[in-house]
Order: sequence, then structure tokens, then C-alpha cells
Amino acid sequence: MKLFSKIIIVLFVLSFGMNLFAEGDPGKPYGTNDYKISLKMKNDYDKAKKEFAYRTTGKGLDFYIDFQLGVGSTSPNITSRPGNSYTEKAKLGYTVGGLLYLSVFDLFSFTTGLTFDGKSFGVQKPALTQGFGTLDSSASTNYVAANYINIPLFIDLGGMVSKDVGLWFTGGPYLGFLISKPDNTYKNLGYKSFDLGLSGTLTANYVVMYPFSIIFGTTFKYGGLNNLMSTDKIEKITTTNFTFFSGVRFGL
Repeated sequence: MKLFSKIIIVLFVLSFGMNLFAEGDPGKPYGTNDYKISLKMKNDYDKAKKEFAYRTTGKGLDFYIDFQLGVGSTSPNITSRPGNSYTEKAKLGYTVGGLLYLSVFDLFSFTTGLTFDGKSFGVQKPALTQGFGTLDSSASTNYVAANYINIPLFIDLGGMVSKDVGLWFTGGPYLGFLISKPDNTYKNLGYKSFDLGLSGTLTANYVVMYPFSIIFGTTFKYGGLNNLMSTDKIEKITTTNFTFFSGVRFGL
């Protein structure tokens, strides 16, 4: 009788221990539902915490991405050599791209990505004198095809100014790579295929449904820090570009 009682006690202890083990193991039949409920509560809590941090400070997300589409105007700044005079013409162009925002140890945010920028511009060549002051009629306006793939290397500053609206500034250098081919007029003038410039962007975002936002902004670019062209008639060319854009932002 005592042996039977001991066997019953041992079986009860083993059964109780196995149930406790199964309760903490999602792979066991017992305790699976409780585990799923606990996991869902944790995920909901983490999401709510991130949304609260983003809406109040804008710094809750470690990673988000902007998709932008805009239009801008590019003007050349031509420094001619003595005896030459070029007339500069602005030209409209499109910009499209995606920017990644990465938070670095919660100290600052770094921005990079890829953008396509149409930065073509017009130039009227100096009129040539023929005979007794007659001007060469070939001195017409031509356009330099200057379409670039840019890689920004920016610092990102900003945050949410209200529950739904944020204001952000990104700025720093960019690396531009020419993807268009100069026409016959300028193919031998030495227009460079690489553009080193500076850029600053002011962006406002409106949170439609976390983590999805609509963005609006404007960008100023100063290109040609490395001098885009140098010939016997042109000493230096830089560019200025103003762009207005809209798009969407996703947080991940």
C-alpha cells in the first residue's frame, strides 16, 4: 500500500513538472495559446511604444525611407576667361529617388540613398565678330545635358512638432555621376562626369497612419565644387538648383 502511494506521488510530481515545462515551451501542445497571446501583447506594446516615441519626438524609428518626386530649376554660374562672355540660361528638370534615414546610437541620424536629378542648363556662346563688327548668327543658346545619379551623405536633424506633423532638415555633401551624353556642341569642352556638391533639404511630414506619412519639401543644391568645366574660354562652371518635391515616407 505504501509503495502504491509513493508511485502515485511520483507520477503526480512528474505530471506537474511536465505541465510547467510545456507551459513555457511554445512547441508543446499545452501552453501554446497562452504563449501566442503573450507574444501578441508584446508586439502590440512594442508597436504602440514606437508610435508614441515617433509622434512625440520623431526619434522613435531607427530606420525609415522617403520616396520623392519633384521638379526644379538649374542655373549655371559661368566664370569666363578674359575676352569671352557667356549668357547663362536656367532650365527645368525632374528629380526622383529614395532616401534612407538611419539613427546612429540615438545621437544623430545619417541620410543616404539614390536620386536622379535633371540638372541641364542653357548657355549662349559669345558672339564672334566678322569683318566690320558683324556678329556671327551661330551664337545661339544651346543646352548642356546634365542628368545625374546622386548619392547624398547627409546629417538629419528634426522631429515632430505636433502629434501628426514633423519638420526635418537634412544637409551635407553629395556625390553626382553624370549619366547623360553631351551633345556635339559641348562634347569636347571638358564637361566633367563627376559632380561634388553641397545640398540642404527642408522636409515636412504628415502622419496619415503610423508608420506611413506624406511628405513635402524643398531642396537647394550647389554643384561643381570640383569645377565642372575648364577650357581656353571658360575658367569655371558651378550650378545652383532649387527643387520642390512631394512623396511618401515609410517607417520600418
